[in-house]
Parts: sequence; structure tokens; C-alpha cells
Amino acid sequence: MGYVLLMTLSGSALFIGYLCWEKVLGKSMTEAMKYGALIIVMLDYAVPWVWIKGIYRNVIGVFLSEDMPAGSKVLINVADIETNKAAYRTKEYQLLTFVVSIWFAVAAILLIIRIVKSLKKTHELHALAIRCEDENLERTLKHLRESIHYRRRPEIVWTRVNNETFTIGATRPIIFLQKEYAAGDLYWILKHEMTHIVRMDLWVKLLLEFVCCLHWFNPLIYLLERKIKYLSETSCDEKVINKCTEKEKRMYIDLLERNKGGNRMESPVNSALESGNRAIDQRISLMKNSRTIRPKEKVIVICIFGLLIILNSLTALAYPDVHHVKNAVTEMAEDAVDGSNFWIYDYAEDGFDMPTEAILYDEQFVDRNGQVYPTGFGEESESCSDHKVTSGVVQIHKRDNDGGCTIENYEGTRCTECGNVWRGNFLFEIEKTLCPHL
Repeated sequence: MGYVLLMTLSGSALFIGYLCWEKVLGKSMTEAMKYGALIIVMLDYAVPWVWIKGIYRNVIGVFLSEDMPAGSKVLINVADIETNKAAYRTKEYQLLTFVVSIWFAVAAILLIIRIVKSLKKTHELHALAIRCEDENLERTLKHLRESIHYRRRPEIVWTRVNNETFTIGATRPIIFLQKEYAAGDLYWILKHEMTHIVRMDLWVKLLLEFVCCLHWFNPLIYLLERKIKYLSETSCDEKVINKCTEKEKRMYIDLLERNKGGNRMESPVNSALESGNRAIDQRISLMKNSRTIRPKEKVIVICIFGLLIILNSLTALAYPDVHHVKNAVTEMAEDAVDGSNFWIYDYAEDGFDMPTEAILYDEQFVDRNGQVYPTGFGEESESCSDHKVTSGVVQIHKRDNDGGCTIENYEGTRCTECGNVWRGNFLFEIEKTLCPHL
């Protein structure tokens, strides 16, 4: 639950940063730069930053030592504990489990609906497809494959609609070519659609569908969806007319203008030459008013967005740690399950057995290896001039009149030479209704 919340908060923060970045520096960036930045934002919604947490800890450790004495204590939430046999849940954890179950149930339903809708539409389109018999098809296709460096030959069929061209299929793309087009339009239509294929835009839209379903409750995700689909087309236009003459640009723009008013293909995952009258007008305006952006401007813009990404990645430090503790700690989790947390030694995560069962003396010291020693808090031995100290736990076992007992745990150190033990700060205590010890 914590992971998904942090993913949606992190993605939303980066998306808001992107919107500000685009608003302030939009004139100094290409459509491809905007599209690439939005893909990174989408990945932030899909992939948690937790993988980079260890790197940040190591970097922080270089400048700020994180060494802790063996007897130090850290606060661990019971919900973050894994044991060898079972995980002990608080009431709060059970509530979070219920909420996340509802969350993922809705996400799964939305994903299934979109998949079924896409498969149904694909089946209908295949049933209505007509074999393309344009005599210029093979020659045009060969030229395009060489110019845009695409080895595979996409399947191309005619639709039964006069001004509707689109591509479906991420693994095996199929271009559904509009039934009627002017002489010379075939090259530009195929170039637009094959540019989508080469850039793997359909794969981007597939991931976008998953992200939208996962974060269905977040209103920003739907704005992200609209912007990615729009920029997918504008950046494709930018790529198509790159290095073209003014006459060639005019031919491509005329093609878009003639395709206004077409019936949009309603399928979750596709790329289309046309995208609604308003969107086409905006795309045409962008192409007419485009300007050359200097490399220096691009570098500055990219560096600023890179800084936004670095700042956003600091959310990795907020991801919770899941602590694996051995069976001896299980009883402490049971005793603390009515609360929300308890104190535990930091080295428990590394496999140190908390000695709740090994009570051999009413007052004892347990080192990191689990070795138990009796304690006598008396005067220090005069025979030991240079103490060699090891850290561990001091435990005081107290029986009550009802057959139960209490185990008080303290920070402790012991000299391996003379056997003196020193008791430090109180850590925690464990109460037993029935004493199982000596």
C-alpha cells in the first residue's frame, strides 16, 4: 500500500514539475523533448524509486556516518516485519489491506474492460479490412523502409472509411489505410504511421493503459493520458517533416487538413493520422510556426528537467524498509500487536536472535552471537586494566505471584577479559502470562 501511494505521489509531483517546466521553457524545446519527458513521468508512476534507495544511502554514508553501536535501538512498525512463519498484523494494517484490495480490484476491472474493448474492436476491424491493391504501395513502402531504417514489412490493408487511417498491434503492427486519398498522399500517410511504429509509440500507449488503470483514482493521470496521446502525434509530425522542403511540408499539412472531420477509431491502443478537428488545427499551427532551437537552449532545458528528476528521486528515501527477523523476535511482535510499534535492536535485521527464550539466569548478558553469561553488577575487577568490551543485551528476569514473568531488556556491554558487565539504557520489556523459563 505504501509503495503504490508513494508511486502516485512521486509521479504526480514530477508531472506538476513537468507542467511548470513546459509552461516556462516551452518555446525552447521540441515536441520530441516534451514527449520524451512525459514518458519519463509515466515511468515514474509505474516504477517505484525504491531500487535507488541503497545508492542514496551509500552516498549519504560517505558524508554522514551512519555507524551505530550494537546496542542502539530503532523503531520498527509491526506492519513492516516479516517472520519465518507468519506476519503479525495490526488493526491499522488490516484496514490498509482492505483499502488496497479495493484499489487493485477496481484497477483490475478497468484493465479488463480496456483489454476486452481493444480486442473486440481489433476483431471488427480485421473482419472489415480490404486487401490494399494500390500499385504504388510496394515501391513507396520500400523507399520508406530504407529511409527510416525499418527492416520489417508492416501489414497494410484498406479500411471501408474514406478518411480514417490508423495503426494497431504493438508486436505485429497493421496499418489500416483510408480507402480514398489523393495522388502523392500515400507516401506521407505511410511515413506518419511507420514513424509511430519505429518509435514504438504503441508500446508507450500500452504502458499508459496500465498506468491509468493502476492510478485510476488520480485525476492527474487522465491529464497525463491526454497529453501523451497528443504529443505522440505532434512529435510524430515533427519527425515526419524534419529536413523536408517547404513544398513537402505544405503537402503534409494539406493532407491533415483534408482529413479533418473523420470518424475517430475508438480503441484504447492505436496511433491515428487524424485526432479530431481541434487537435489537427493545433498540430498544423505548430508546424507552421515552428522555429529552429539552438543546441544551447536544448541543453539548458534538458538539464533543468534532469534536476527535477533527481529531486523527485529523493522520494526513494521515503519507501519503508521491510525487516526480516528470526523466530525469537516473533513473541515481541505478538506482545506488541495491539500497538503499532516496538523497540528492537538494529542488528535484528541482520539475523541477530533476540534472546527471549534463552533465560538461563535472572540477570544475564547476551552477546551478539547469542552466548549467555551471568551478571553481577558489583565492583569492577582490579586485575583488568584494559577492558576489551563487546556489546549485547542485559536481561533481567522477574517472576510475579501469578505464575507469569517480566523480562526487562537494556543496552549492555561486557568485558571479555574480566567478565564485568555494564547496563545501559532501557530498551523494552516483555510480559508473559505464564513463565516458561527457569
